[in-house]
Amino acid sequence: MNSLLRKIWQSFLVSGRTSSYLKYAIREIILVVIGILFALQVNSWNQNRLEHIEEKKILTNLHSEFLENEKIITQILSKLTEARKSNREIIKLMGATADELKIKNLDSLFFESFPATQFTSSNQSVNNIIQGGRLNIINNEEIIKQLYNWQSQVEAVIIRESAIDDWTYDKMLPVLSKYISFKDMDTYGRFEWTGKSKLKKDYYPLFQSLEYENLLDNFLYLHLQQYEELEKAERIANQIIDLTKPYLQ
Repeated sequence: MNSLLRKIWQSFLVSGRTSSYLKYAIREIILVVIGILFALQVNSWNQNRLEHIEEKKILTNLHSEFLENEKIITQILSKLTEARKSNREIIKLMGATADELKIKNLDSLFFESFPATQFTSSNQSVNNIIQGGRLNIINNEEIIKQLYNWQSQVEAVIIRESAIDDWTYDKMLPVLSKYISFKDMDTYGRFEWTGKSKLKKDYYPLFQSLEYENLLDNFLYLHLQQYEELEKAERIANQIIDLTKPYLQ
């Protein structure tokens, strides 16, 4: 292009048509600039189109992932509700007579009081987005905010869950093991090693123990905290589900 313009310039100089050359050169420059701007615009449009496609894919995956998380939380909350119900019934029996205890299925109550729950959330999409530096793809600021809220809330749930596990294994079970049969209790879980224990057990002293009542009282408090943290996680999950629904493919 420069070589051509030089030749044209020399030609115009020879013929004395400098002003015509300037008009021609300016016109060519304008055309070149327009061409560059058009190419940049096309490239920007194509980039935005690709990012929009990626954003839609990301949000669709998030929607599916949080539908699964909401399902997981609902199942755990259901089990915790049953556990709290059993523990409340047990604590009401504290100080009961031997005759009052005999008419209760205590092994079943104890089994239900320790729910086999573990909050294992589905976080693959969230981790891929945050760790991969793809948050900038999402244009909805509220979705980004709720993703950060979700990560914080998952940590809070895990902390509460860990506190219950520690209290169960370090405090509750050592006391219970002196009075009840775990083998009899586990019959209600249909484990292969369970069955009627041949060893002597006596529930009555347990229900006269102030130590056990205090342990049980705090156990109920820890369950309440865990339940509340899970409810917060459920609300965040539902918000993300609602926010990502319009982007479904």
